[in-house]
Amino acid sequence: MKLSKRQHAIYDILISALAVVTVILLVVDFYSGVHGWQLIAYRFVLAIFLIDYILRLKKAPDKKKFIRNNICDLIVLLPLQTMLGWLPILQYHNLYRLLCIPRLVAFLYRPIRKMKRFFDTNGFKYMVFITCIMVLVGGVLIHFAEGMSISDGIWWAFVTASTVGYGDISPQTFYGRVIAMFLMLVGIGLIGSLTSTLTSYFMRTSKIEKKNQTIRMIQEQLDRFDELSEEEVEDLCVILRALKNKQNP
Repeated sequence: MKLSKRQHAIYDILISALAVVTVILLVVDFYSGVHGWQLIAYRFVLAIFLIDYILRLKKAPDKKKFIRNNICDLIVLLPLQTMLGWLPILQYHNLYRLLCIPRLVAFLYRPIRKMKRFFDTNGFKYMVFITCIMVLVGGVLIHFAEGMSISDGIWWAFVTASTVGYGDISPQTFYGRVIAMFLMLVGIGLIGSLTSTLTSYFMRTSKIEKKNQTIRMIQEQLDRFDELSEEEVEDLCVILRALKNKQNP
């Protein structure tokens, strides 16, 4: 059964949300291990991903191509800790927990892939990258300017750049305030870039949806091509020319 656009969007959101939840559980497992309800939730999500993978594999016309294009989904389902956990070196050094890292990356791949188009809009990914660098640099500089710890410095830099400004830590020296001014400007730029990116992204999505609807309408008309009148054929030609001109202005 082919999903509608709305159903496909809901499916993507649910799968991505489950992936994020599983990433959190994997981080907990890496540090202290999962127990009780956490283990049940982890196995439940894995079962959903297994069913989803089997259904998509069954539906795929080219099985080998599907497996190659969805290798991260396969890594998620492989029990690496069970398969390799018996190795003496992993048991001796307690390194078997590191085997959850491939799963961690694989789980993150799917939501990141879905968000890629958004971050590519208006070069937003570069603004995020610059902001992250400035937060790290600002956290280190404020450490020397104010004598606070690195962790407190990065926390302060993040709060300042996000324009939240809790006020729990505030610079007292001249150099500290200069650093704060630069971080505030970077934060304002990030918020402005986020607003424009959201607007552009949804406008582009709306245009793509309208174009897809037009193409679907044309395909429906072509399916009954023998029944079309001369005027309807001319109308289709006009619509096709308009689509072509918009694509190649």
